[in-house]
Amino acid sequence: MHSLPNAALGRPDRQSPLIGIFARIPKVAGVTVAAIGVVELLGWAFQTNAQTAASPGVLAMPPLAAASFVIAGISLLLAVGSSRTSVRDGIQQALAALVGTVALITLYEYTGAVGRGIDLLLFNKTLQRSMWDPPGRIALNSAGTLLLFALALLCIAHDKRRRDYRTQMFALPGLMIPLVGLLGYVFGVRGMYALSQRSGMALLTVIAFLILGTGILFAHRERGVAFLLMDEGPAGVLTRRLLPAAVFFPVVLGLIRMVGEEAGLYETEFGVSLFAFSSIVTFVLLVVWSARVLRDTERERVQLLVLERQARATAEFALAEAEMARADAERANTIKTDFLAVMSHELRTPLTAIMGYEELLSDGITGPVTELQRQQLGRINASARHLLGLIDEILTFARVDIGRERVRWENVPINQTLSDSAALVEPMASAKRLTFSIGLLPEDAIIQTDSTKLRQMLVNLLSNAIKFTDKGEVRLVTEISGEMLEVRVADTGIGIVAENIEYVFEPFWQAEQATTRKSGGTGLGLSVTRKLARLLGGDVIVTSTPGTGTLFLLTLPLLAPAGETIRRRDTPTTPMPAFSLTN
Repeated sequence: MHSLPNAALGRPDRQSPLIGIFARIPKVAGVTVAAIGVVELLGWAFQTNAQTAASPGVLAMPPLAAASFVIAGISLLLAVGSSRTSVRDGIQQALAALVGTVALITLYEYTGAVGRGIDLLLFNKTLQRSMWDPPGRIALNSAGTLLLFALALLCIAHDKRRRDYRTQMFALPGLMIPLVGLLGYVFGVRGMYALSQRSGMALLTVIAFLILGTGILFAHRERGVAFLLMDEGPAGVLTRRLLPAAVFFPVVLGLIRMVGEEAGLYETEFGVSLFAFSSIVTFVLLVVWSARVLRDTERERVQLLVLERQARATAEFALAEAEMARADAERANTIKTDFLAVMSHELRTPLTAIMGYEELLSDGITGPVTELQRQQLGRINASARHLLGLIDEILTFARVDIGRERVRWENVPINQTLSDSAALVEPMASAKRLTFSIGLLPEDAIIQTDSTKLRQMLVNLLSNAIKFTDKGEVRLVTEISGEMLEVRVADTGIGIVAENIEYVFEPFWQAEQATTRKSGGTGLGLSVTRKLARLLGGDVIVTSTPGTGTLFLLTLPLLAPAGETIRRRDTPTTPMPAFSLTN
């Protein structure tokens, strides 16, 4: 069964603080154990512990055991520090090895092979007055526990790297020894904590070992007991609730039995039976309670799965609807674009006929034309040409939008194309009395691109600049930067506010409705220009300051993409335009 988050169990507020406490156990344990060792060493230094050790039948913590606790506590703190390095790990393992060495030497001394050199290493004269036999030696069960905990401390760094169990393999057996000693003190059974009348594990030593072992268990929280206790799912909930009950209930029941027997309320046989019965009832209740928790958890998990499936089905349905809506939108957009393309093409035919008949009338083919009629025919021609330009713009937009626009790659002279394009819009600048200038290259160069599209982009940018400039100037500057052609078109017009910059290339979008309507246009010029520039491998960007002017930068690659066929182009000689040229 997969673990569910706290929210699924409905107990996030009760579990989270407890898990946070578990996470701090190793540091608290390390500080506490080291502090116990320091306090005991100070007691030996000021002779307070010496008086305890001189009392018959009373056990005290030996100085060497107190020093070992200080070293082990520091080693545990180094093992769980946040900023761990190889040097820090080395120091931590060296301290753990020192504790293990003390334990090994002590165990070896119990074989009788060596003397008491290490036992009397600290506070020699004071220990000689104690009632221990031999004086100052760490008890056999304490030495075994120290060795197991030292090995566990040595394995913490390895387990964190490899996610292994070695630390717990040594720490759990090590915890059992002081736990037996604690039960011995609780029930008054000396043989459980002392192996002889003059040597054994002191009560403070038992407590220090239990704290140290618990801290070591929680030093590696990705596997084992600590992982189960800190799990936020049902496994963690059950472990956190059953473990204290499994540990403390037998102790409490045992104390009740012992107190009843000592008070003469019942005999030993009845006490044993009462203890067995109470243990059975307690653990049955725990099992039933655990089953209920698991049942409720499973029910919540099933409900969550149902909700998740419903949410997934809703999301899939919404996604399907979104896909259908997107397909409908694309289909509608294609229909719109096809409609624009067809209508633009169909409008060109009668419009071309109108322009043809206007020219016949103007030339007097059908008869004499008065001056007033000639002026009116000129207005008809101008309006027809303007309308033809708008239709061409819509037609180009429609072809590019549906991906039907084709590129005719050819060698195009840059300066000549700039001059031709500027000549087309120069009358617009003259009519508004604007200063109009173009900066050509010092020496003409060739660009491999589509000349028609390049001219269309230049005319769009220049006419747009003139359209939105009432006074001042419009200038075009050209340069070659690396493998790119850069054409800048700057004006001193109304400018564009910052929030509208990203929209100027949107089709049919107009920054200034009143100005646009006064100047005319479809709102497609800049959109078509950017689409054409990207079709040719370049781009168009814009910067502007409201009330100061606008700058458009057109960039195009000098060379056509690899593999494209470059068509031959015969460029006619065009007369020099009558406006300012710079190079």
